[in-house]
Amino acid sequence: MKIDFLTSTARKLNYLLTKKQKLYLLAVLILTILLSIVETLGVSVIMPFISIASNPGLVNSGIYKTVFDFFHPASVNSFIVAFGIAIIVFYIFRSCFNFFYNYTINKFSLGMFRYFADKLFQLYISLPYKLFAQKNSSDIMHLTLVASNDTSVVIQNFMLMCSELFTVLLIYTVMVVMNWQMTLIFTGILILILLFVLQVLLKYVKEQGKKRSDVSMKLNRIVAETHGNYKLVKLKGNEEYLCTAFDASARVSSRAQIISNTISAMPKNILESLGFALLVAAVIFIIWFYKSPNNVIPTIAMYALALYRILPGINKILQNVNQIIFFQHSLDLVYENSNQEMVHEGEASIAFEKEIRIENLSFEYAKGKNVLNTVSLTITKGEKVAIVGSSGGGKSTLVDLIIGINKPTSGTMYSDGTAITNENIRSWRRKIGYIPQDIYLFDGTVADNVAFGSEFSEERIIRVLKMANVWDFLRQKDGINTIVGEGGIQLSGGQKQRIGIARAFYDDPEILVLDEATSALDNDTESKIMDEIYSLSSDKTLIVVAHRLSTVARCERKITIENGNVV
Repeated sequence: MKIDFLTSTARKLNYLLTKKQKLYLLAVLILTILLSIVETLGVSVIMPFISIASNPGLVNSGIYKTVFDFFHPASVNSFIVAFGIAIIVFYIFRSCFNFFYNYTINKFSLGMFRYFADKLFQLYISLPYKLFAQKNSSDIMHLTLVASNDTSVVIQNFMLMCSELFTVLLIYTVMVVMNWQMTLIFTGILILILLFVLQVLLKYVKEQGKKRSDVSMKLNRIVAETHGNYKLVKLKGNEEYLCTAFDASARVSSRAQIISNTISAMPKNILESLGFALLVAAVIFIIWFYKSPNNVIPTIAMYALALYRILPGINKILQNVNQIIFFQHSLDLVYENSNQEMVHEGEASIAFEKEIRIENLSFEYAKGKNVLNTVSLTITKGEKVAIVGSSGGGKSTLVDLIIGINKPTSGTMYSDGTAITNENIRSWRRKIGYIPQDIYLFDGTVADNVAFGSEFSEERIIRVLKMANVWDFLRQKDGINTIVGEGGIQLSGGQKQRIGIARAFYDDPEILVLDEATSALDNDTESKIMDEIYSLSSDKTLIVVAHRLSTVARCERKITIENGNVV
């Protein structure tokens, strides 16, 4: 396996990070180098301390004499004591520096999770409705939450790997200076171990990482689809089938994680065994080479500390590499989806005092297959217009274009002679109250569902609930604080529809659009709700899409759409 994943990871992170984040990352890398120096000093100071403690006569020669003369202590013993206290203080500083470094890395990497999740969510909600309709909600959830978090783990492990790599290289340099022959022998053995790990083991880790990512999306889908079709599940009695499908996917995910975790632990066990063997070999080598055990203690102490720091360091590097490879697929997903261009939508003002004019409007979902063909029509302000026709003829598509959710393939829509474009589309949408066939209520209070992100006003909420003739029912419960349940499961179809009407009227729109809004209701409930809507929209432009003639009976004009054309 070629180790090109590190350059690939660096390239993708370079694309994903902003200039400010790259500067922060550079600062973290500088801290990493400083930490490596601190770690190397922590290992290096032990040998001279043990040497002078075991043989005080060393203060009379070499570097020891230079340092002794510079500080000019009262005695050799006081010099050794001061040296020891300095090492203790240094190790306390080393611990504090390590704590600060780990905090900085975690702050940066977890901040990246928030950044990626925010960016992907913004991309998601900026999609044109045509593209949104092609997305799977479970995949979006996996991407914005799971893949974003996994990518932050990749960044964290990438930085930790750099930290350990710098430290290992510096300590290795000290070992080469100490005894290059013995160090080269150790190096040859370590390289053989590392080649085995990188060439054989990590290949399986990458495979398991992709399996885990794919199966995670599948598990999300199973849960979401079961929740959305719960009544059908109970009716068909296929709980066992769904449980089996869920268990099969969970088993694959679990097995992938087990294999990855098991492989991650292998280098540690190998390196620990190797470390003890190398230490014993070092003792044998020094006794054989120097012919005197007096030289063994300081050198072995140095090598023991160096190996004590290097071998776990190499193990951590391998673990970091393992994590980077395991979550590589998530990084790829974030990278690929971040390449999408965010659609700019402006808030330039646009007036609606006279008419909506549509000229030669065409729309297609798939290339070369028009749903609407050069539609042209005019809707006067205050007019009550019905859009009728057979299913699949293009009625709802035309409405989606009028309310600005979809954008035409060709043609233009005007309000009082001003073209509706991306520059003023938000202002245009705020003029519209929309009541779809399926009212989706999230699991919260009636008040939250009615206001739905607009400025909260209890007085206005109660007023529109009264307008929609649902306030008397809610007063018997908890009023505007009544919990509706996910999807409005605790309400009847008519009650959900009335809350949808209240939501549409909450921002006092100039145009009210009903897209098959009452088709799922019985005739009596539909008749009552339509009476309420006609009464409430007397001063508004009303656009009604419906199949039943009774629904559009009081409209002033009917526009028939067949096969994408105005008949």
